[in-house]
Amino acid sequence: MEKDNPFTLSVYAGPAYFCDRIIETEKIISAIENHRNITLISHRRMGKSGLIKHVFHKLRNEKKLSLFYIDIMDTEDLSGFINLIAKEIIGKVDKSTMNVIKVFSTIVKSLRPKISIDQLTGSPQIEISVQHDAAPEQSLTEIFEYLQKQEKHVIIALDEFQQITNYPEKNVEAMLRKSIQQLSNSTFIFSGSQKHLLLSMFSNYGRPFYQSSELLNLLKIDKEIYKTFILSAFKKTNRTIDQSALKFILNQTQIHTFYVQYLCNKLYSLPQKDINEKIAADTLLDILEENEVVYFNYKTLLTRLQFKLLEAIAKERGISKPTSKDFIGKYKLGTPSSVKTALVSLLKKEMVYLDESKTMVYDIFFAKWLERRIQS
Repeated sequence: MEKDNPFTLSVYAGPAYFCDRIIETEKIISAIENHRNITLISHRRMGKSGLIKHVFHKLRNEKKLSLFYIDIMDTEDLSGFINLIAKEIIGKVDKSTMNVIKVFSTIVKSLRPKISIDQLTGSPQIEISVQHDAAPEQSLTEIFEYLQKQEKHVIIALDEFQQITNYPEKNVEAMLRKSIQQLSNSTFIFSGSQKHLLLSMFSNYGRPFYQSSELLNLLKIDKEIYKTFILSAFKKTNRTIDQSALKFILNQTQIHTFYVQYLCNKLYSLPQKDINEKIAADTLLDILEENEVVYFNYKTLLTRLQFKLLEAIAKERGISKPTSKDFIGKYKLGTPSSVKTALVSLLKKEMVYLDESKTMVYDIFFAKWLERRIQS
């Protein structure tokens, strides 16, 4: 049977399928070993979640550590956050059903566990809910008291941490910061893809998490390192990919991790064993055509000006002054004030983002599709 596709897209598959991030891995491990909280910031799909899981893989045999990766993106309020934390931590530390019940009866009294049996695996499943008469502060305090009782060094990675700023409850940041400060045996990895929100949370003097964490900005992988990784992955199964194709891939994807991986995944799956630039270009075009139904749907969700502005930004491959007279006149976008309003909306919808001095379309494949559309 032929080896699996080495260009993974979502699940961390191990060091053999992981490209670079040596320096970043060392920094995170150093922070953990020295009990420093660390905040990992990157654009979406740049590989931050994979990096955390890579670090955890390297530390998996350290008996003195308890490692927890928790993605809080789908939580909508503080109760949801508390329930998820309790389920992911208590439910995994104490694998015995009786131990779980004991924890909730002696320490975490404000949460009510419900034990059920998974019909497929036969293992116990834990559902947790906050009692209506219990204050969230009480539940957080009890959970962190439980963590403090652990003999191991507890490492908790909270992915998409900026989600807590969307909770309807007040003072969530202060409440959580206070609870974290009381722990002497736990280190936190905060990570997220909304750079401006995370920077504000950790670098704004007036915010509870101000200077409470080391900051690590996840940048693009070095071009030459990525080339070597791609070449090696193809070579291992007697495939080849020429330099012009490599240049095309990294140029068209802007060395953005997900898009490099996706295009290479597609190329690796082709029946052709020798990949050149034409094959790479045709494959990229296939990807854009496959996603046309999604891209046309975006058009129905945006105003005419917002979509025209997206097209113009894509055509320019990023714009440093989107409200300038020259840019607006070139693409007939109307007035500076209307463009500014449309831009704010696109930023909120995460259709565009600020990359240093330029405004860029977030989805690189979508940007390529827009670029082709405005040329036709």
